Amino acid sequence: MNLLNPKKLVLSLLLFVLLLVATGCSSDNATDVSADTKAEIVLRLSEPQVDEYPDSIAEKAFAEKVEELSDGRIKIEVYTGGQLGDETTTIEQTQVGIIDIGRANAGPLTQFADSLGVFSFPFLFEDREHMRAALDSSLRDTLFADLQESDLVGLAFYDAGARSFYSTDPIEEVADLKGKKIRVMQNDILISAFKKLGTSPTPLAASEVYSALQMGVIEGGENNVSTYVADGHYEVAKNFTLSEHLRIPGVLFMSKSSWDQLTAEDQKLIQQAAIDSETVQLEEYDKFSQKAMDTVKEAGNNVIELSDEERKAFRENVQSLYDEYDSTYGTLFEEIEKAKQ
Repeated sequence: MNLLNPKKLVLSLLLFVLLLVATGCSSDNATDVSADTKAEIVLRLSEPQVDEYPDSIAEKAFAEKVEELSDGRIKIEVYTGGQLGDETTTIEQTQVGIIDIGRANAGPLTQFADSLGVFSFPFLFEDREHMRAALDSSLRDTLFADLQESDLVGLAFYDAGARSFYSTDPIEEVADLKGKKIRVMQNDILISAFKKLGTSPTPLAASEVYSALQMGVIEGGENNVSTYVADGHYEVAKNFTLSEHLRIPGVLFMSKSSWDQLTAEDQKLIQQAAIDSETVQLEEYDKFSQKAMDTVKEAGNNVIELSDEERKAFRENVQSLYDEYDSTYGTLFEEIEKAKQ
């Protein structure tokens, strides 16, 4: 009697098992499960500020909203405290898709979108309500379209407060600025504006301002009240004048390469969550700013409020700057003017 070769028996059994597996995998039920399964998307967001900062809080709310709207399919990991780099690094790495989402002040973003330079003009907005109205108008689309030319997709505008003057001697009227050495950001528009206000504008790195004030190298600076306190400048420049001459917003943006990989539906929900986060950020910034102002007053510093007449005089001194840049920013000036309430 001939017996089956053991090697052939093993081979036959293997072929039989493979046939069963192949048949099972081709069942209609298995195909349906595969079709209904969507891959999870994980996006990285870079925030230069610390966890407790209003922007960080808003971005975490944004991430939660995206996860909720996508039924947990899209997750955004928020890296705060500059873990992924400072503002400039964040912009550059988001531009090339290394980082998916970033946040930076409109100031450094100007080198990637010229139109954002409009925020460098003093007294551009009557108040915060005017700025918010302008950013909720066609101006938003204009600025974000310009940003997209540099492979960045604008998602939201965050409030960064109003910048005001602080000094070693009181500034109660325009005449008090005459000849004063005031620290200014390295920005041609601002330097020109401060000259028109009568100051001797002095560009300095932010890290050098404290010692420069202490040693009398400069007699003042300008920033929002939160930074005035956070950087300790309130300790060496005891006068804070509420000129509120500049409002430069923060911008939440996304890498265009990351954006283009999303479906239209996912793009829409991310955009909606980003817009919703603006309200969170605004509320948090109000609390943050008020806490800083309380610190200034508790320190016994002199907080100076300008009269309507003095505020008008400040504006009039820089008005010619708008005429000089009309060919570049004239259309944007008109859009912002229309948004006045």
